[in-house]
This record gives sequence, C-alpha cells and structure tokens, in this order.
Amino acid sequence: MNIKKYHLLQILTSLSVATLIASNIITNKQTDLFGFAVTCGTFTIPVDYIVSDVLAEVFGFAEARRVTITAFLCDLLCVVLFQLTLVAPSFSTFTAQSAFESVLGSTPRILAASFTAYVVGSLSNAKIMELMHVHDGEKRLAWRCIASTIVGETLDMTVFTLLAFTGVLPWPVIGQMIVVASAIKVAVECICYPLVTSHVIAWAKTLE
Repeated sequence: MNIKKYHLLQILTSLSVATLIASNIITNKQTDLFGFAVTCGTFTIPVDYIVSDVLAEVFGFAEARRVTITAFLCDLLCVVLFQLTLVAPSFSTFTAQSAFESVLGSTPRILAASFTAYVVGSLSNAKIMELMHVHDGEKRLAWRCIASTIVGETLDMTVFTLLAFTGVLPWPVIGQMIVVASAIKVAVECICYPLVTSHVIAWAKTLE
C-alpha cells in the first residue's frame, strides 16, 4: 500500500470511529420525521455510507473488517470512560451530574444493541460489496453500493431496534422504525452515491 492510500485509510478509520461514537450517544433520542419516529443516529449516515463504500470498494473486506473492529473497540473504550465519569464522586461545585447521566448514561441494553447492530450491518455491507466486486469487476459500482446498503442497513436497523426496544415500545412502532429508518438510509445512499461516493471512489482508485 502506497503512502497516499495509507493516509486515506487513516482518515477513513478516524471518520468511522467518530461517527460510531456520535451515533451511540445521539441515537438515544428519537425525532419526528414527517410523523414517523426516527432515531437521531440517522444523522450520521451520509458520512458513514461514504466511508463504508470507499473502504469496501477500494481496500477490500479485510481492511473494512479491521476498521469495523477498531471503531468498535474505540467506542467500547468511550463507554467505559463514560461509566467511570458517571460513578466518580462529584466535587461540591459540580452541579451537572443529572445532565451527564441523561446524555452519557445509556443502558447496557442500548449499548449491546448498538454494538451488535453495528458489527452485523457493517460486515454484511462490506462482504456483499466484495462478493459483487469479484463477480462484476469494475462494472455496476452503483448497484454494489446500493444493494449492499439495502442488506447491511436493514440488518443493522432490525437488530438494533429489536434488541433495544422489544418490550419497551409497541410492535407497530418498532416495525415502523425499522421500515422507515431503512428506507431513509437507502434513499440517502442513492443521493450520496452520484454526488460524493462515486467521485471519492474514483479518486481513491487513482492512488493505486
């Protein structure tokens, strides 16, 4: 791997770590999108999609898996640090403990759901990209990106929503969240691909 591709891989890894950590904090809030319940973790998907597609297409499944594991471990470290911060005794002048608990005090169930969904979705996305690349060569890149997103993100949302909200939210709301969030993510992929992803992948391949 030449130095330019190595630097690109470093940037992509950093972006993957940042979006995962941000997502696991903001996903605890649901927002109203045209009358549908959607987690705010959806806000990270444009960056996440571009990074995932470039990793899988340019660097292959092995590197994509390494980045996924790296992001997972970094997120786990943050969770440990958050929990240590929450249980640490507060100094007399510190009055924001309840705010810290509200934002950083995710339940073990939410964290486990988020971690599991991230690994399943990311690795599925990368593996499908690799298999389709082997079959099609350099052709049909758009279809690879979109098809892998359909499978990967549907699995991601299904695993997360079922693990996080079964028994907490009504089944109709759970089903709605899975369908709507998955549809939004696929729509975002369809928008990102011609505007950004295809150009970044084409540029990255010139670094060979």
